[in-house]
Amino acid sequence: MKGEDKRNTQLVLPLDLTYEPKHKDLVKQHWNVTFARQGRMSVAAKRIMARVIDQIRDDDFKLRAYYQFRIVDIITDAGITKETAYKEVQGSLRELTAATWEFESLDKSEWYIRHLLDTTNYERPVGYKNGIITILLNPALEPYFVQIAHYSTYQLSNYMGLKSWYSMRFFEILSAFKDTGIWCPTVEQYRQLMDCWHEKDKRGKVKRGKEGSPKMKYPLTKDLIKYTIAEPLEELAGTNLAFSYQPVYETDRMTRGRKKITGFKFILKRKQDGKIPEFWLQHSVITQVIANLRSWKVTDKNIALYLEDVGTKAANKLVYDWQLKDNSDDRIEDRVKYCNAVFVKMGKAAQEQLKQEVEAAISGTETL
Repeated sequence: MKGEDKRNTQLVLPLDLTYEPKHKDLVKQHWNVTFARQGRMSVAAKRIMARVIDQIRDDDFKLRAYYQFRIVDIITDAGITKETAYKEVQGSLRELTAATWEFESLDKSEWYIRHLLDTTNYERPVGYKNGIITILLNPALEPYFVQIAHYSTYQLSNYMGLKSWYSMRFFEILSAFKDTGIWCPTVEQYRQLMDCWHEKDKRGKVKRGKEGSPKMKYPLTKDLIKYTIAEPLEELAGTNLAFSYQPVYETDRMTRGRKKITGFKFILKRKQDGKIPEFWLQHSVITQVIANLRSWKVTDKNIALYLEDVGTKAANKLVYDWQLKDNSDDRIEDRVKYCNAVFVKMGKAAQEQLKQEVEAAISGTETL
């Protein structure tokens, strides 16, 4: 019909696989994403996001126009059958397209909200077809996914095998404390990170009970422990992030009675031992970086302790700078002493900055 909008006549959506996705063994996640006050979503939705993030490379300067992967990449070992997979994907994509991130300035003068996914692209929509999932990240969130300077890393194979959202959150958060082996949030901080804080209506207003107090999930601390900690304890027991926990009690109580729990102390059972993790050596990029550092006499212990914090891109840049220096009049006389000192200094500086940022993020001075 003359004058008819041609867009309404297009019936076939271009969702077929157009490139072969290359997945990594490590997922990088920006600190502000890890410690954002995330709303709870399905395990399948979390897996979809992990499969998107693990395609973003260290040297990427922009997001891809879209990300694709096969449905088998998220249902393997997930307890999802082929018969229910389609409905699981539909539900997860609805969750992700509705998900938003909120940003607020420190002085509270500025606040804005952005959607996680981009559903405005007519030519390439978010969707599912013939076993292929297509995801478009909101390009306005590009800084949080590309050129990530400070991040937590976690092993994707272990992460993808988790069945509980709370276990996934523990896996993400505890990955940020591998250097110290201890995470000590207050009960309030823990509630916010585990989506057990004040319930809000669609307008963002806090819901209140009959007595006027804010409603929250698992208001009793004993229930909070039972329903959010017990399962992660069991699921993470077979991973490098196996942990134990201790309640932290109030210390200034003047009256008799049972002391109130004011926080938690989560303790990783496996401390860094100075050995290069085996799964690093199964990744070609990381293996090459390790070989480059070894050629300049950087010890395996220092590589194991600091490479994640320095990052593969910065490590390669360091090796390049050493080559330039060695070809100049200011040659490196003692590679063992010089290169290890520089690498360790860079690693410790990165760790210190990360700790400061994570403390700021958890305390709420940087809000998403």
